[in-house]
Parts: sequence; structure tokens; C-alpha cells
Amino acid sequence: MNTQHALPPITLAANDYNRLLFTAMIRHKHNRRASNFLLKELRRARVCHPAALPEDVVSTNCRVIYRIDDEPKSRAHLLVHSEDLIWPSAEISVMTPLGTALLGLRVGDRMSFEEDGKLHEVCVEGIGLRFLDDGSTVTRTPGGIDWASDERRAR
Repeated sequence: MNTQHALPPITLAANDYNRLLFTAMIRHKHNRRASNFLLKELRRARVCHPAALPEDVVSTNCRVIYRIDDEPKSRAHLLVHSEDLIWPSAEISVMTPLGTALLGLRVGDRMSFEEDGKLHEVCVEGIGLRFLDDGSTVTRTPGGIDWASDERRAR
């Protein structure tokens, strides 16, 4: 019996939505499949102000704890925009099938995605550290994170 599962609702912060829409459009001719999956998810997303994003929702710049296909061990990575990827072993680009599938899910949600011709299911188990845009500039570099407030930048 082939059972269709309803897609889980997703929520995105407006700043993520705008940047992801731009990225998907720019990359469409280079990676049509990834762009189409991301655009499909963006079309069904509920968009909110960044400050109103629930704490249990996966967003870019947050650490997400997840399990793929009921694996015995959970994984944890920082979900990032592809152009911000600097630690491939610790980060997932939102432009990958897994990254797009995780985007906007709540803890406990499950989402199917296709990678290398195989269908997988990811389950979100937790949300860790989240970097929010609060008017400060956050610079992630190998070896550390630098925080610069608007006041420091103005100097």
C-alpha cells in the first residue's frame, strides 16, 4: 500500500525567506533540482518576523539535532546558507536536499527528501544554539565567532 503523508507545516523568518528566495533564483540554472525543491518549500512556508520565530523551529544559523531513516545515532549540524559554509563537517548547506528538508520544521516533525536517487526521511530531535540577527554583525571564521555591535562598527 502506498501511503501519502501530508507535508509538515514550515515556518521561516522573513530575513531567511528573502535571502533563500534570492539564492534559489540565482542558482536555478546551475542546480535546477535543488532550487526547485527549495522554491517549493518557500511557497508553502508561513513567514514571520525573526523575533516571532518559535524556539523549536529549524532556521538557518541554528544547530539542529536530527536523525535520518531511523539511524541508531542522532546527528547535529549548523544549518547555513551555502555561501556561508566554512566548516563542512559541522555544517549543512540549506541548498542540499537534507538542508532544505530541515528548514522550517519543528522538533518532532518528519520530512521526506531525495538524495542521490534514494528517498530518505529526516526527523528533527532538537534545536541547539541559534544565531539571530539582532543588529549585531556575527562573523563566523575558522577558530571562532566574532560579535561586533552596530556601535563598534560605527567607530
